[in-house]
Amino acid sequence: MSKKTDHSADLLVTEKDGVVARLVVRGGVRRPNELQAFLNAFASVMLSSNASPTASFIAGKVLQRTERTGSFNLEEAAQRKQSFETAVRHAQRSVRPGPSLANALANLSRHIVWKSGRSGPFASVNFSKAHAHSVLVGPSGLETRPDIRICLILMEPYTRFPDNVQARSKAFVLLSPSEICIDGEAWMKADAGSVFAVEEAQTFAIRCTSQPLLAVWCQLEEGFK
Repeated sequence: MSKKTDHSADLLVTEKDGVVARLVVRGGVRRPNELQAFLNAFASVMLSSNASPTASFIAGKVLQRTERTGSFNLEEAAQRKQSFETAVRHAQRSVRPGPSLANALANLSRHIVWKSGRSGPFASVNFSKAHAHSVLVGPSGLETRPDIRICLILMEPYTRFPDNVQARSKAFVLLSPSEICIDGEAWMKADAGSVFAVEEAQTFAIRCTSQPLLAVWCQLEEGFK
């Protein structure tokens, strides 16, 4: 019997409204330059020889879909996060592949809309105030579309993300040094630039120490293969 995933346990995904967005054949609507530059840098990192094969496979399926475009909302965001700017500056000074992706995020920073996520088991006590996420591409994102999701995780120093079960397989790239725990295994140190995957139905948690945490992750949305 196949194992059924509890989708409500995936704390990285908070929008549950099933946003519908029209996709346009590439060339029909031009993607804004800042967003295209980010996708180019993201693809370079996720498909590099340093990425895990599983992460590259997941990211490759996501990036293939960016040949079509969604609808765009790149207005000036009402709120800026100092911890995001700090994390980006650290990443710009790190070894490759951090700087190129960090530079692309810096150019997008004025458009990024931050939202608080839900807490859960073993989260740090300050989690509701110390964590935020943003959808760059996907439901309610800067590029709104229903088939893929490319998102940011931001955490203040000394914050632990709760244990949560992944409803869909995800690929991650860290722009900050962190510690990760996948499927109940021992905590592992991960440097800035690390690319890894967490597969469907696996548990995942992440934490940081003296630096704010910044990571990018992607997945195919449910119903799209």
